[in-house]
Amino acid sequence: MTPLTAPAGIPAAPHLTIAILKDGTVHATGSLCAPGGTWSTEQDGWIPAQTTAARLDRPVRVSVGRAEGQVTSYLVHPDGELEEIPSRTRSKSQPPDPRWTDGTLDRHPLTEPLRAAQRAANWPVAQTAVTRLADDIRAEHNDQHPYTILAAELEGLIALHARDWPTAARRYMLAAETRHNLSAPPMGTRLALGNALAAWLQASAEPGMLEHGYSLVHFLIRATPYDTRAIATVQRQLAYVLQLRSVPASADR
Repeated sequence: MTPLTAPAGIPAAPHLTIAILKDGTVHATGSLCAPGGTWSTEQDGWIPAQTTAARLDRPVRVSVGRAEGQVTSYLVHPDGELEEIPSRTRSKSQPPDPRWTDGTLDRHPLTEPLRAAQRAANWPVAQTAVTRLADDIRAEHNDQHPYTILAAELEGLIALHARDWPTAARRYMLAAETRHNLSAPPMGTRLALGNALAAWLQASAEPGMLEHGYSLVHFLIRATPYDTRAIATVQRQLAYVLQLRSVPASADR
């Protein structure tokens, strides 16, 4: 169907995403739709969005990321009609929250054993120390507090040094998503997202990391639709990991 002209108002939520890999595999709303499977065409990937729009009886925003990294966004109307809209929308700027940069975390008493382990490059001990610090911060503040997210980033940093790629990917991804939701200073958000991407690429074939990769690519499609290189890189790696999983174990012998 031919997309209509976009209106001035675009609903912020829900914002659904569809990832389409090079081989035609579609991932939407947590469901994997492989070619030849239950969902065998790209159009099937729209079913969750169409169902949601009909249930809410209003348009739903959907962004589609393709294998080459390009993102196209639409409104899906309750009757199933598609209406193309800009993938990048301006949000009202907010004054930066000073807690992101006030240095409170550096003054926490549990940072000293962590710094000592860092100076000695003893990364297993540093991981234990940073976990204690992060747990203490989380116990004192809620999950959406800047200090909690800064502690998660510190966990990710130590995990990078320890070459614990899955932990680094998870902690930095959490930080990037929460920073984005809180409209945190964009430079820190980009850094967290870049580290999440780098760590996931190292860990992508490890157990549990495939679904994390889907979460990562959906976040990229939703939050940074202009970053075609990053989206294409994750899409390509997802296709590679899926291909590895489809090869029988005997083929490696």
